[in-house]
Amino acid sequence: MLLEQRPPSANWESVPLEPSGQLAVWAWFRPASVPNGLMLSLPAALFANPELAGWLSVRPMIIAAGLDPNRIYGWGVNGMSFDAAGGMSPLLDQPLPPPPVGANLDVTVWMIPVMPPAWSDSSSVIPIPPAASGPAAYATPGNLSQSDFQMLEAIGTSWDGILQLEARVSLVRKELTGALSRVSSLNRDLNSDERRTADSRDIQDWSDARRWLRDSQALLSRSVKEIDLGTTSGAGQRHRFEEIYRKYVEPRVAFAELAQAVNEFESHRKTIQNVLASAQATVARSGRDAEQRANGVMQRIRTKMRSTKR
Repeated sequence: MLLEQRPPSANWESVPLEPSGQLAVWAWFRPASVPNGLMLSLPAALFANPELAGWLSVRPMIIAAGLDPNRIYGWGVNGMSFDAAGGMSPLLDQPLPPPPVGANLDVTVWMIPVMPPAWSDSSSVIPIPPAASGPAAYATPGNLSQSDFQMLEAIGTSWDGILQLEARVSLVRKELTGALSRVSSLNRDLNSDERRTADSRDIQDWSDARRWLRDSQALLSRSVKEIDLGTTSGAGQRHRFEEIYRKYVEPRVAFAELAQAVNEFESHRKTIQNVLASAQATVARSGRDAEQRANGVMQRIRTKMRSTKR
């Protein structure tokens, strides 16, 4: 089954690992933060069985979820992301690491979305009315050949996809800046009251949490920079593609590099798609791994502070 054929989950769904259904993981298909993927939550109890733990890798779980493992784009676990290499990465079959004691293991999987072929859209050509004569199969505006007209239509389809992806990138950029602001405010020294209350374990856990926060800050900042200054931005190739569209594609005017432009526009669309997937993954990792870890430690310290004041 294709991920696009599944409606987004409204809540966590059980994914049985064997026919009886007694062993299962939890899945959330197409969450808002990962619309082209799913999130998996593996109960800690599954890792207590060494034989079963050795089977808990990404590929068989995607198969258990009813999806095609060859469409895995990449996955993230414990703050690290991995490229599926078109389903050929050996890491897809490597057992996942066990979660921290008493916690579930969260895994995010990004799937390759299905895009309609730019050349197969029947709206890209205009049939000649029955009364028309001549051997041509399609009517094209002006002096355009059928081939040029189809290529301009293909570019137009890619450009529409680019604009839709750019709108989504704009939204995820706001999520990135919000997450960056939150992790930056969390990354601080313990104040005097917190330090007096915290024991050695709390201090060590807070030090570890701050390391995760710093790593998250770097990832978030890099993702924002990629959106603002990368090849998909105005500082990169974006203005050039917009100029080609306005000058040639919109008025349907053929030009010398038309065939090359078809490939360039589609390649640019895929690049934006990759930028979007990477940004969404960064937001998800930041929320789960850095913020939750830091908030958990701080909540523990504040609970001790309230108990001390009573």
